[in-house]
Amino acid sequence: MSWVSTFYGSSIGKKTIVAVTGAIMVLFLIGHMLGNLQVFAGPGTATEPAKLDEYAELLRFEIGILWAIRVALITTVVLHIITVVKLRAENSAARGQNYAVRHYQRANAFSRSMFWGGLALFAYIVYHILHLTAGVAHANLFEHGHVYANVIRSFQQPLIAGVYVVATVCLYFHLFHGVVSLFQTLGVSHPRHLQAVEKFGHALAAIIVIGFASVPIGVLLGVVK
Repeated sequence: MSWVSTFYGSSIGKKTIVAVTGAIMVLFLIGHMLGNLQVFAGPGTATEPAKLDEYAELLRFEIGILWAIRVALITTVVLHIITVVKLRAENSAARGQNYAVRHYQRANAFSRSMFWGGLALFAYIVYHILHLTAGVAHANLFEHGHVYANVIRSFQQPLIAGVYVVATVCLYFHLFHGVVSLFQTLGVSHPRHLQAVEKFGHALAAIIVIGFASVPIGVLLGVVK
């Protein structure tokens, strides 16, 4: 295991870990968003279940695999956070100034929102699991195995739909700043290149957030019933 310690102890090793774990999380969000969008396929028919229910059933096809994926995702998130903190601390110590102090200043508003936005996202994730996975929150609106119906009943409640929409706003800030920070961590520093990264970050965050937000908004507005 000495080579693992050596790799992780190096700057290039940490940057590689940040890049890989960040990419994994973004890919998960994209996949989860595409799965959620199947709610727009409707409630199904008398002979065929809703596409969203089929998607949910696919995720439960083997409980062992499902839990392995969950553990892997949690490990990825924790490793990503720890590595980013360590890498930024090392960079700050090496330069004698804060990580964000560069010519590139336009992400500062996003940077300042990361702490409280992160807490809000963590609270949302816990709420989301209790709501649509465990069925503990809003138990009167939850029926095990009927994901489509659970989503419709829940998001017909303005307060619940509002919580999910607000969470997507926090997600937008996190995704944008995360993309910019990732490329900065990997050494992108030229102003022109950072402008391109900013545009890419905005576009990627917007696509993912609009995809997630469209579900509660669509149900609340009656587009999906």
